[in-house]
Amino acid sequence: MEKNDEINLVQAASKGDADSFSRLCTQYYPVLVAIAYSQLSDKDLAEDAAQEALFVAFRDISKLKNSDLFVSWLTRICRNISFDMAKKRKRDEHIRLENCEIRSKEKTQDDNCDEILRNIIAKLPLKSKEVVFLKFYNKLSYEEISTVLGISLEAVNGRLRRAKKLIAKELNRQDSVEVEL
Repeated sequence: MEKNDEINLVQAASKGDADSFSRLCTQYYPVLVAIAYSQLSDKDLAEDAAQEALFVAFRDISKLKNSDLFVSWLTRICRNISFDMAKKRKRDEHIRLENCEIRSKEKTQDDNCDEILRNIIAKLPLKSKEVVFLKFYNKLSYEEISTVLGISLEAVNGRLRRAKKLIAKELNRQDSVEVEL
């Protein structure tokens, strides 16, 4: 979506145009899910957080002073909601009994590699997890990540580089696979 088109949609949405807001939702929902997932590590909760962020944005869009900042404003809302959900989930974990499921099929090598990688990514700092999910799971360009997170291209590049180094270091530490950077 072109920046001018986005600004026009934001301005129309702030005046109550639900269709304009719906187009913005369609555009940014996958990004919000990725940002929420980077904190929550649960697809269903990430989708809930993204939907709640869109609801809050719809409710409060008239308060947004600068239409150029819509995406970073929206992602900040999603981060805050995800953070609150993660805190609540952590508090509730010690109360709740976990349901145990026995996997009927044997784990394959790919399953083990995927699980190892997911565990490593889950332990990354939040800022690193966000860029990893946006780049590799949502296939956003550096420019799109820069816009979504409200950071410079250099910051995106630096965060991705640091995340790759941390992942490679941990993979090598676990002797899982040989990694070249």
